Amino acid sequence: MIVITLMPLGLLSMQQTASVTREVSRNAEMAAMGATVRAAAPQIRLIQRGQASVATLAAIIEPFVADDAACRRIMDQIKATEPAAALVAYTPLSGQMTCGSDGSRFDFAGNPLFQRLIEKPEPMIVVNPQGPVSGTAVLGIVHPVFNALGMQIGIVSLSLRHEAVSQADEASADLAASRPVALITFDGAGNLLTADTGLDQAVLQLPRDRGLSDLARNQVQSFAGQSVSGNRRLFSVVPLAGDVYLLGVWRSSTEETLVDPDIAPYLLPGLMWLAALAVAVFAAEYLVTRHVRMISQAMLAFARGNRGRYALHLSNPPAEIEDLAEAYRTMTATILRDEAELENLVHQKDMLLREVHHRTGNSLQLIASVLRMHLREQLDDATRRILENLHARVMSLSTVHLSLYRIAGESRISVHELMADVIAKVSAIHERYARAGSIEAELRPLVLATEQAVPLALLLAEVLSCFPSSDARPDDPPIRVTLDRCDEGSARMRISGPESARAILAGESFDAPTKIAARLIRAFVSQLGGEFTITGDAGEVVAEVTFLIRDS
Repeated sequence: MIVITLMPLGLLSMQQTASVTREVSRNAEMAAMGATVRAAAPQIRLIQRGQASVATLAAIIEPFVADDAACRRIMDQIKATEPAAALVAYTPLSGQMTCGSDGSRFDFAGNPLFQRLIEKPEPMIVVNPQGPVSGTAVLGIVHPVFNALGMQIGIVSLSLRHEAVSQADEASADLAASRPVALITFDGAGNLLTADTGLDQAVLQLPRDRGLSDLARNQVQSFAGQSVSGNRRLFSVVPLAGDVYLLGVWRSSTEETLVDPDIAPYLLPGLMWLAALAVAVFAAEYLVTRHVRMISQAMLAFARGNRGRYALHLSNPPAEIEDLAEAYRTMTATILRDEAELENLVHQKDMLLREVHHRTGNSLQLIASVLRMHLREQLDDATRRILENLHARVMSLSTVHLSLYRIAGESRISVHELMADVIAKVSAIHERYARAGSIEAELRPLVLATEQAVPLALLLAEVLSCFPSSDARPDDPPIRVTLDRCDEGSARMRISGPESARAILAGESFDAPTKIAARLIRAFVSQLGGEFTITGDAGEVVAEVTFLIRDS
């Protein structure tokens, strides 16, 4: 939000800075143009003097063209007045130059440049990189010569040494104590003629992205750019005379700056935005984020059950966050207190449940003792058989409750261990009544919730009690108990024994105890949520219960 708020000011700052930068660049370019013009002033005056001298010479030379000695004296006198002159000469239309300063002679017949000069009878300035007479680069000032009848009879020329033209004298080129990096002359074809730094160094000072021929076509101009050497420079181009141009190379005011002028207008707004963002991030981190992070970590640790790391200590938080932290402390203290109370209640429930199982087991044993007393006093065989059956069933249920007393309060019970305990105690009861064979068990490990483990154990005790001792024979098969998993989601308990237990298991007997047994079995199967089947042949009955394993 801070960055968005500052955006209009940043855009205005960029616009103003860019406008100022453009104005400074234009002023610098104009200053460079003026400095280049001032630097070119001596050369321009030199050329103007040469033009005046050649025009005067063309007006007076006709009477002396026939006398080579007199003509040469005039040429020597004019050269003496101009130290920059390399050659002053008169050349007739035949091209045979015999009238030249210092007695110079040369045959220009067939020279393309000479032919161009005489074909166009008018004052001209030409550049010759290699003067045929002087042997150096010269700037030639040419003027046609006419006779009294107005017919052209030849040309007079003044050849100025090019280095004299391209360099300014120290007095006139001081430029207010400011010196250019380089002063370079070139022709319209883009050929580098001279440079005050030497031609080798001059190549490094030329513009990187513009050719000299392009500069010649655009005439007077000033611009900023990169030189071949990679430095930022100001370039100014001024025509000297004819096809000769002067390129002034100046140091840019931004040459020593650390920031590129192209990105300078955007630097201040960018830094301002970054500073605003950094301040916002720091403020958010210091005032809010670090405190919220600590509260979040404490809450997550507390929610995951780590009671050792839930404590919360904040350093100089804002009042609102301190209120939130205090609410968290109050909430956690309340939860811990409630958890302690719940744990106490659970512990009390476990103790009560253990006591219930213990007293239930003791009560059943007391009932079994009473039944045993009646059994000893009873002489009627039918009644004794009923009492014996009831005594065995009560003892079986008592063993289950006594076993549950040991594991009361646990949410998950190892059923195979509980069943082994029940089988061991029931087997002892069977041996007491001299029943056929001992109880064999094959129990695979199985863990069930209490809601299924208890009905399964009671069901096992009730089914085992259905095998009476009165009908036992020596050849009866032993009682076998197996427990295993059918698949990932279901389990099976299988009890097999003598065929005499079928009527009791199925509830087909007419006496009350056997009917009660069948009802109890169906009730326990219903609580278990399974299916109960009775099969078997060849003197053996098989009771099997299959049920789905529930998580709770």
